[in-house]
Amino acid sequence: MIEFWASGMSIWKDIRAKIAFQPKPTDSVVEIGCGVGRLSRAMSSEVGRIDAFDISQEMLDIAQQSGLPNVTFRLSQGDSLQPLQDSSADLVLAYCVFQHLPSLDVLHNYVGEMARVAKPGSICAFTLTPRTWHDNLQLLMKVKGRIRDLWSNGPKGLSADEWIGIRPTVEQVRALSSSPMQVVSMGNERLLFWFVR
Repeated sequence: MIEFWASGMSIWKDIRAKIAFQPKPTDSVVEIGCGVGRLSRAMSSEVGRIDAFDISQEMLDIAQQSGLPNVTFRLSQGDSLQPLQDSSADLVLAYCVFQHLPSLDVLHNYVGEMARVAKPGSICAFTLTPRTWHDNLQLLMKVKGRIRDLWSNGPKGLSADEWIGIRPTVEQVRALSSSPMQVVSMGNERLLFWFVR
């Protein structure tokens, strides 16, 4: 467990370096898909405030146990960052979340919400796993998964779109923002996309 929390610091350091973000104690950060708060913990000592969103109340309950005084953990309502105000964040970040989205339309909505809550001149950043040859076999894997669901006593529904997620091309992702989008590898087939509002 110590390694898991320590990895948050390593990930945060890597992201900061790749997007050239210099955190200040007055900064307001929005984290999408915070899970149990691994990155929230890493960022909290360097910024003034974090609004951390997740779709799982169970994950948020665990995250809140950290007792971080400058972090507000919020249950997500779809692809919205309500109740956050327009132009209120110095950084909007989503790490290892968007590849689980069911469609490019939902990703488009999130990118729009990220831009809405970011202050002018602020950075919006997120990771995605690009399409690989394996993804091209996805239809076959879905059929195999559904057949397994019929004949297995194990967990059902693992081949559903919300588990498989999206694997858009770099061009498809760049087309979602009116601002020029940068992209760099983070290793492990993960790409970091970011743009300045």
